[in-house]
Amino acid sequence: MTDKTSLLTSAAAVWAYPLWKAVHRAGVADDIAADVAKWAECLEVEAISALDPYRRFAYIAGALPEFRTLVHYRIRHIGMVQRLVLKKLYPGLSTLTLEAGSIGPGLFIQHGLGSIITAEHIGKNCWINQHVSLGYTAKGRPVIGDNVRVGAGAAVLGPITIGNDVTIGANATILHDVAPGTVMVSPPAMTLEHAKATRRAQLEPPA
Repeated sequence: MTDKTSLLTSAAAVWAYPLWKAVHRAGVADDIAADVAKWAECLEVEAISALDPYRRFAYIAGALPEFRTLVHYRIRHIGMVQRLVLKKLYPGLSTLTLEAGSIGPGLFIQHGLGSIITAEHIGKNCWINQHVSLGYTAKGRPVIGDNVRVGAGAAVLGPITIGNDVTIGANATILHDVAPGTVMVSPPAMTLEHAKATRRAQLEPPA
């Protein structure tokens, strides 16, 4: 670890302590520990992995506002005044909405810009990218299983169930249940000429 990184880590350790204490008062330390381990694994930054658990928490909390949004979700049952103060001191990512009924441990949110996460339940060890919509239709909102990965720009909408170990590719729109272990992808981009030729072929009557 460089001297600069060491200095930043030490500063983060002091700065993040009240948030860390709130995590323990809220009784969600185990979930946060799983979240921190998941983020350290997914970020693949050697300097983070080498830190002790608290300093790892402090480093990620200091560097990533989407992680702070997740922490605020985890501690949502503490007193209102304390929550407001902590949100002021440790602001989350303003363009990330996280209002799920319940979230299992080990959630990783990569970037998180413009993502709306409003599922009934999200299982453990999931990965959600930016510009994702997990949300309502008029009939309800989805249930997400364990070990699910949702790519950038994807939309999972309505009272559907996404099974365990599912991968949802970038920009895919999911409106129906998805069986465990399935990989869902959206149509790949094509040239305008290819698209026109495909459309003509679809409109031509059979021979």
